[in-house]
Amino acid sequence: MVGEQRHLHAAGDEDPLWRLWRELPEPWKGPVIGDGIDDWEKITENGDRRIDLTGLPDLIAAELAWMAHWQAMDGTRSSVLGTNQFANILRRAIRDDHPFPLSIRAMDWETAAALQRWFYATRWGRLIPRGSVARLRVIFRFSRLALIARCSDGPWWTLDEWHPRCDPRIPLAEHEPQAHYGCSPSKIVHPWLREAVKWWLGTQIEAGILRWTTVSQDRMQDILRFDRWLNTFPDPVDVLGDPAHAVQLAAAFRRWVSDPANRIQRESDRRFAHKPVHPRQVNDDLRAVAELFAFVAANPSEARQVLGPHPWSRVTDAHAAGWFRQVSRIPHQRELNDEHYVDDHALAQIPAALPLLGLPRDEQMLLTRGDGQQVTACGFDDPQAMRMILLQVLTGRRASEIRTCLFDCLSAVPDRAVDAADGEQIARFHYAQSKIDIAPDNILVDAEVVAVIEEQRQWVRDRFPGIIPRHLFLQRTGNRQGDKPYPSGTYNWMLREFSKVVKITDSKGRPVGLSHTHRFRHTKMTRLAELGLPVHVLMRYAGHATPSMAMHYVAARQEHAEQAFLATAKLRADGTHVTFSHDDHDSLHLFNRADRFLPHGWCLLPPLQTCDKGNACLTCSVFVTDASHQSALERQLDETEALISRSTTAFQARHGRPMPEDNVWLLQRRAEHAALTKLLDTLRSKPGRAVQGAGCGGAPTGPVPLTLDLNRHRRTRP
Repeated sequence: MVGEQRHLHAAGDEDPLWRLWRELPEPWKGPVIGDGIDDWEKITENGDRRIDLTGLPDLIAAELAWMAHWQAMDGTRSSVLGTNQFANILRRAIRDDHPFPLSIRAMDWETAAALQRWFYATRWGRLIPRGSVARLRVIFRFSRLALIARCSDGPWWTLDEWHPRCDPRIPLAEHEPQAHYGCSPSKIVHPWLREAVKWWLGTQIEAGILRWTTVSQDRMQDILRFDRWLNTFPDPVDVLGDPAHAVQLAAAFRRWVSDPANRIQRESDRRFAHKPVHPRQVNDDLRAVAELFAFVAANPSEARQVLGPHPWSRVTDAHAAGWFRQVSRIPHQRELNDEHYVDDHALAQIPAALPLLGLPRDEQMLLTRGDGQQVTACGFDDPQAMRMILLQVLTGRRASEIRTCLFDCLSAVPDRAVDAADGEQIARFHYAQSKIDIAPDNILVDAEVVAVIEEQRQWVRDRFPGIIPRHLFLQRTGNRQGDKPYPSGTYNWMLREFSKVVKITDSKGRPVGLSHTHRFRHTKMTRLAELGLPVHVLMRYAGHATPSMAMHYVAARQEHAEQAFLATAKLRADGTHVTFSHDDHDSLHLFNRADRFLPHGWCLLPPLQTCDKGNACLTCSVFVTDASHQSALERQLDETEALISRSTTAFQARHGRPMPEDNVWLLQRRAEHAALTKLLDTLRSKPGRAVQGAGCGGAPTGPVPLTLDLNRHRRTRP
């Protein structure tokens, strides 16, 4: 049958399918597939049935045989029922002379679905059962994409459907968060735009400029919005017209994508329809279009070869510049505030509710919601999601770093590497660092984290016996080989549904959505910073390469900032005490204004006033300092004494007489020396005390009686 077909092709014109067919094991070549295949009952959904391809055109029979074998090797189950049903449809179409494409690769899902409707209407006189549609749909998903990719001789990016699971030619990072998710350039309606986007993004991935996750989840969505916006034009190619109009066109696109209604591309996006669009999202859309224009303009000869002369020959650097110009500057502001922090009130509710997430669906549990109401709820039957969110809370890792970490993710710590308390178990946890290549990918964890990981390992061994799993958290279906991680979409959906039931709230009664798992990372990093960890240690734990990135995740909690500032006594230049209130701290904007910081203290000058004293802060009434600057003050005193001695000696040698005490320069230095001496005498004799400053005769008062409490509930920023 099939063996004869391959001889009908000239060597140079042979369909690539026959090369794939020759590589199939003999039992998989058909026409009846099943006999002689090991573990047939395990790799199919119906072990007592065989795949029957008799009577089909040779090319289609060979394609279906290869697709069934690919499903088995992919770890999913070979679709016996779906393949046999489709074979019956094709045999009847042949008998009734009903037209259909002569190759599965040339037959898209819409064509196959139309054939199925025709079959049920003519054979049974009724509508298609729902299960039959689902069985046929399986054939026209991953296995067909894999077949098309294997038969493609051109670059992988020339295809209209991209999926790393189906096309191993797509470059992936070692820990690619979305490696098992695809994207569809075919959704881009305008052909001239679709071909340019495929060339641009494919080249960026191959060059290592962009990663698969960025392209599939971000850039492709940006371009799809641009493609939909072009539908508002009588002639969409006008966007590549006169570059003098590029700025106006980009501004119109900015207004269009700023409307939440225009960003809805699927039903699940409707939950964001009432929320304003963040300026960064709008900038991302503009930047994606500008980068596409810049790429085409920078490679004119290649663009002409790949895309043809029309319409991209019109694009110049001026088009790209006009679109880049519309990328707005977003003022720098600390957005990681109280809303990005999970307080103790909410954290106490989460462990109490988590068992419901792992409870079987046929069991119930009594729980107390955040509003105090007691309800009985059915389990969610997802112990993996339960342990993933627990690990995120305990370690502060990103969701992808937990979800895609390897099964063997724990290693022992050398005895002398870490000084642990007696009896405390410390291990090294290797997470899936996927964001920063040069950043560390492991942290030290305690026995609590180790216990959660070991519990998950045992769960995997029980559910996937006889295999060596790659990941710690596994996809539960279609994963016979254990090489597919837990899907991110399933995790987010499960946490959203779980949040609707348990209704976790913070100390102010605000709901805490557990699907926003990055808040646990902010919380962990903030708490570590508030405990006084050095920046380099915080960087190491956060998995960052620069201090600025580590500090970005530290929520500027007002309560802790005030306590840390007020806990240290402040002194003025004459050693008198300065009393601060919370309002004083707010007026200083100490953590927002760099000009408040001095090498040896702080400046309390109101922001709208100007300083007329230059660098003479020690004799200024709005200068304050504390014991944390004692070493700097001592060093300045030594330097001042040396400067006075050196200058007076030089004056004596030059003029033959001592420098007069009324010398303006000497008067200033003597005043600074006296202020430094008085400050240091106060700090040394009465640590923690403070005195008031120049021209103020108030008596010294005692230290501020303030205890630094890091665990108190957070206050709202005014």
